[in-house]
Amino acid sequence: MSPITKQTIAIIGSSSPIGTFIAKGLCRSNYRLLLFEENCDDARLLSDEITESFNGTDVEFLDCSHQASWEADVIIIASQDSVLKEISEKIKDVVTQKTIAVTLDSESKTALKVAESYFPYSKVVGMISSKNEPDNIILLSEHTSALNIIQEMLFQTDIKTTIKVQTNYSGVHIQTPGV
Repeated sequence: MSPITKQTIAIIGSSSPIGTFIAKGLCRSNYRLLLFEENCDDARLLSDEITESFNGTDVEFLDCSHQASWEADVIIIASQDSVLKEISEKIKDVVTQKTIAVTLDSESKTALKVAESYFPYSKVVGMISSKNEPDNIILLSEHTSALNIIQEMLFQTDIKTTIKVQTNYSGVHIQTPGV
């Protein structure tokens, strides 16, 4: 079910495989998409591809992660762990109380805690792709409401969901039809 009011979703790292997959999936639902990529040409190409493929889609590329995050209700950071701190420094003043989903290289609680430390006033959800099963995504967070938001968004991309409980964390295990 699409949200009644149109939410704005910023996808930072939109040309990564998971960023592209999520963007193409969400464009069919009632979301406004803001795509950001360090290489503006990649984000522009993806925006053009989505606009041509899905008539009436509300998608645009922005050349500033700060602006995309400021306008967004939810931020998806589909970049490597190694650049998360750099991204956080650019956007942390405009993401207070927002839901942020970040891709993590590891399913460890430490990786999620590090991500949360970069965004102390936001609701952070970790997204981990399984190395053995690349068509699976695991969501981790202490924030049930944020988990529900991200789970619902990913459901809009036709991702199948099942629950996976993490010690001291609420967790949702998501099976994708293929990324």
